[in-house]
Amino acid sequence: MVIMSTIEPAEKLRQLGLTEYETQAYLVLVQGSQMSAEEIARKANIPIPRVYGVLESLNNLGLIVILKGRPKKFEIISPQEGFQNLIKLRKQAAEESLHQLENTSQEVKEVLSPIFWRQRLRIRPEDLLESLENLAQTEKRTKQLLTEAEKTIDIFTDIFSWFDDVEKDLTKALKRGVTIRVLMNMQHPETQSLIKKLNTMGVSVRQPSDLRFPVRGTLADSSKVVFLIWASPAGNRRHPRYVYRPSYSANEGIVAIFQQSFEYRWQKGKPKM
Repeated sequence: MVIMSTIEPAEKLRQLGLTEYETQAYLVLVQGSQMSAEEIARKANIPIPRVYGVLESLNNLGLIVILKGRPKKFEIISPQEGFQNLIKLRKQAAEESLHQLENTSQEVKEVLSPIFWRQRLRIRPEDLLESLENLAQTEKRTKQLLTEAEKTIDIFTDIFSWFDDVEKDLTKALKRGVTIRVLMNMQHPETQSLIKKLNTMGVSVRQPSDLRFPVRGTLADSSKVVFLIWASPAGNRRHPRYVYRPSYSANEGIVAIFQQSFEYRWQKGKPKM
């Protein structure tokens, strides 16, 4: 039987997370030396079928050690070391639990946030960006922008390899009095004749200072944009690049970002080589 002077420590042990049987077994071991499971069960009033599981649990908590032999003996670790082990395990379990809670919280936020904002802002993601399935759709939507433009057309590209496909649309836009500006790579051998042609047509051309800019697209009247992003495997710029998610937007905020970026790059660009 556990002696009366252990009543207060027993309560403290339960506060540390020990079960009733674990508490009783620990208090028996703290008052004695090496003991067998049967001795502990008898002195702590623990049923024999339960005592081995209780002692295994105390061992896993770092509070006791199991000594080899027949029968097995159990001995307490010094309280100073034992409770350091216990606190370390409790902290590790709490950190793992917190980490799991954070992961679960993030997963729930990703699911619920769009629903929350959709109901409050009355706007859907597809109202901001319309994904275009392929380059053919991108070309079609670009030609539509060029046809409908009334004041300005701003094109940001690399070597403007698709010029032939939109030449007639650009010519018609110029005849309507539309101002056309093109940011492109003017150093590339393939662009020299094209630059002369654009200048002859009345298109302003500049070379941006950042030739690695991974976005290509067309802005019309500062109100609509068609763009695509070139992506490469992380950390490998020499690897062939791939088109990533061509998109169209008439959203004021998104268009403003592209327009401001274009203006900044235009001002920093070089008009002549």
